[in-house]
Amino acid sequence: METMYGLQDRPPGTVLWLSAIQWFVFTMTNLITVPIVLGQAFGMTAQQTAMFTDRTFFVSGAIGVLQVLFGHRYPIIEGPAGMWWGVFIVLIQMTRDIGGNMQVLQQQLEFGLLIGGLVFILLAAFRALDAVRKLFSPMVTGTFLILLSLQLSKSLIEGVLGIGFRGSPYVVPKIVLLSVLLIALTLLMMIRGKGLIKNLAVLIGLAAGWVVYALFGLVDLPSTPSPLVALPKLFPFGTPRFQLGIAITGAITALILLSNLIASIQALAKAAGEEPSGASFNRGSMVTGLGTLLAGCFGTVGAVPLTAAASLVSLTGIASRLPFLMSSALVLALGFFPRVGQLVSTLPSPVGYAILFTVFGQLLGFGLRDIRTLALDQRDLFVISLSLLSGVGILFVPGTAWLNLPRVLGYLLDNGLIVGVLLVLLLEHVVFRRKTAP
Repeated sequence: METMYGLQDRPPGTVLWLSAIQWFVFTMTNLITVPIVLGQAFGMTAQQTAMFTDRTFFVSGAIGVLQVLFGHRYPIIEGPAGMWWGVFIVLIQMTRDIGGNMQVLQQQLEFGLLIGGLVFILLAAFRALDAVRKLFSPMVTGTFLILLSLQLSKSLIEGVLGIGFRGSPYVVPKIVLLSVLLIALTLLMMIRGKGLIKNLAVLIGLAAGWVVYALFGLVDLPSTPSPLVALPKLFPFGTPRFQLGIAITGAITALILLSNLIASIQALAKAAGEEPSGASFNRGSMVTGLGTLLAGCFGTVGAVPLTAAASLVSLTGIASRLPFLMSSALVLALGFFPRVGQLVSTLPSPVGYAILFTVFGQLLGFGLRDIRTLALDQRDLFVISLSLLSGVGILFVPGTAWLNLPRVLGYLLDNGLIVGVLLVLLLEHVVFRRKTAP
């Protein structure tokens, strides 16, 4: 659709407010699932999950405001990066396997986010975005996305089967049936839906699942009321702790998400009929770095600009910054009202896992799509197969098998995601590096 309202335009009253509400609903669609699923994965209480949700609102809203005022200056939703919270779930699973302390992990993740934020800021400060981005070829990003999706598959499958829901160690047939129906409904809307139905498929799926679970008596209401107003807590899990493996993971994740940042800016600029400048990318990277630092300080998941925003602008023809700014300010304000987070946290975890099953199915598809762009000659097949075999194979090695090695080395080797990505970088750019024409 041709843009009716450009970046600088102020839509008239009704259009302005309806557009702001639309941005708000679309933003919430991309926010509410993550803190609920992660809160339950961390073993948080309902109260802790509610506060986790509030902090997610606060951080995401704050980054959206900063970006549109001082960063890339485009109306792009800032939401929890699938790669960040995918890494969180992988590390939670690993920590459980070796009997580790979950609070220590949370403190280490705070530090990992701080490292990731510094990576974005330094890349912007030294204008090194293009040089680093070249390292992350479709071979590397495709391998990363495939490994991340496969590592998450165990948690996702257990979630949709009802394992762990309300403490059940077994598959729950009722949950399986509801999960299959919810996945089918969401996929149907994503594939066959038109307009807003297609764009709001995740939100509609969540709402439908929530209602059905409530009808079956499977929604746990809060037992104690939260305070009406509260400030988001700084370092809620305690002082950040250094852990080399998680620090490396944070840096690698930030580097890979650089391509997501650039793609989001390019897509939105195209939808708005604009041409992004190099300064837009640098300012965007700087603010994304500040946002990732905020995520570490407030114990949430690192956020990045989401390319889905370009779809909404293309659909509506409204690229104006003002309604987006109003929406982001409202999301930020929700972070000060714990009862909102408490209400959202009543979403049953199988509903979240069913929706995430479709989302991460797409993530795996994106990885395969990256791989498909390659020549897939013998050299490419060697790089892909060796990296994936190593990364996936490590998933089946018990965490205890590394205990006789130095702790840092054991942690790195036990993380198939790190091993696979480091291996594909080494094979792609060093061992099997393609010769450039003289």
